[in-house]
Amino acid sequence: MKSLLKSKKGILGLDTVKAVILSLLVLAVLFVTVILALTTLQDSNIFTSGSNASIATTNIVNNVTTGGTTFFSYVPTFFVLLAVVVLILIIAIVIVAVSRFSGGMTRESL
Repeated sequence: MKSLLKSKKGILGLDTVKAVILSLLVLAVLFVTVILALTTLQDSNIFTSGSNASIATTNIVNNVTTGGTTFFSYVPTFFVLLAVVVLILIIAIVIVAVSRFSGGMTRESL
């Protein structure tokens, strides 16, 4: 913690924002890759039409697609929460800076 305060890196929480955005991008790439792999498996006609394996593959593709779509529909909420955190940190930094600058002043000097 002391080294973070000394170097002042990541003081606005921008490192956290960058990590979250990078994680969401990695998850999106993985999601698209899994959907493409499952769709290719489903369309390859390995399984007999109407068999348990064919039905199971269709159900898996539908579940993964629905789950991923639902998860990524909440991404704007994640961004709003990150923006609120960064805004709170900015306000805290401004309060600390103002209190430091006004610390040397007394009532008599006004």
